[in-house]
Amino acid sequence: MDLMHHASPSQAACRDASGPDGAIGAPLRRARPGGRSVWAAVAAVAATAALAVTGLYARSLAQQAPPAPIPLPYAFVQSPNCDDRPPGATVSCIVIHATVEPTTEGTEKIFLTPSRAVSAHFVVGRDGRVVQMVPIEKRAWHAGASVLDGVGKVNDFSVGIEMVNLNDGVDPYSEEQMQAVAGIIRLVRSRYDVPDARIVSHAQIAIPAGRKSDPAGFDFDKLKAMARAVPVPPPAQAAPDAAVAK
Repeated sequence: MDLMHHASPSQAACRDASGPDGAIGAPLRRARPGGRSVWAAVAAVAATAALAVTGLYARSLAQQAPPAPIPLPYAFVQSPNCDDRPPGATVSCIVIHATVEPTTEGTEKIFLTPSRAVSAHFVVGRDGRVVQMVPIEKRAWHAGASVLDGVGKVNDFSVGIEMVNLNDGVDPYSEEQMQAVAGIIRLVRSRYDVPDARIVSHAQIAIPAGRKSDPAGFDFDKLKAMARAVPVPPPAQAAPDAAVAK
């Protein structure tokens, strides 16, 4: 864009006031009382204006709204057992749990009971059905006393996923469960940076060590590989042949 041909009214007025030859220097260089030139006054005003604009910009950045919440692609049942993450906290970890409770419905009931003071972001049933109970942007109460890489209060920066399983080391985790948990991890990673090393078990972060054992017998290597893989969509179904008119 040619700025000289897209001047604001104030710019045009400045040029008009300078006269036909544009010689504005001589009048403006006349000294003011005390020896301060008009140029110095203009520079001071400009500096003040720049500081004001900078302050407005900084305040605007501070007041910007946080990123929009991640959509809820799963069935959502709001647990009351959650609160806000601390200021500045961001998701950087995923904690995998086993419920011990044998059903999805029983787990939901526990997470819906305020006196139990426990919840997780997601519950994954044996059939792979997922129920989300806390928005990812909120802090679920799933880890308890915990530490990861020297940082305590893992609830502050984690997403908790509960898999329906007896946690006896014998009860199997179904392929449908594994696929569903991998899908949740991909969803979280669409917004947050969560490396494989920070996909952890409840047993790994609980303190004191040995306080928790879940998820017993779970194959984390398989889960991490599944979460890294790009899901293959099912093959398109061929349209049925049109009925032949008789």
